[in-house]
Amino acid sequence: MEEEQLAALDEVLLIVDMITILLLEERPLLGIVSVGLLKIVAKDRFIRIAFILLIIVLNVNRR
Repeated sequence: MEEEQLAALDEVLLIVDMITILLLEERPLLGIVSVGLLKIVAKDRFIRIAFILLIIVLNVNRR
């Protein structure tokens, strides 16, 4: 991937991370821990985005 695409993807990851933490407002520590673990475990950016979107969808469906 080109450097511009990687920079754009990093910005998207940052925004999605913040959305995840805000959506888990009842337990914000859980959101911070899950985002942190995903950063450690998943090195591929697309996998991280997919898992974070899965967390968002599961949290929204729970309400």
